[in-house]
Amino acid sequence: MSGIAPIQLPSLTSLEGVKQDTPVSKGSDVGGAFTNILSEAREAENSSTQMAEKFANGDTSIGIHEVMIQTEKSNIAIRYATTLKNKAIEAYRELMNTQV
Repeated sequence: MSGIAPIQLPSLTSLEGVKQDTPVSKGSDVGGAFTNILSEAREAENSSTQMAEKFANGDTSIGIHEVMIQTEKSNIAIRYATTLKNKAIEAYRELMNTQV
């Protein structure tokens, strides 16, 4: 076990080089973020479906563990997208219920 060395993380002793006034980029929008998240979830779901079909058809290059891993990745991506949608709707409703 002498060949394995622990990873040394650099310590942060000062804030030199860290920008204090970083402006928010104008290219970031919520709609684009939702589009990206939904497309990633769709791709993960399609990939897991294709992998499951290949395994079911007897493709020996794909193991059941790979199918299960891809299925879980797809499940996590879909749950993440659903959670973000629910949070956005909740924030919208809260904003609409605020009294001016």
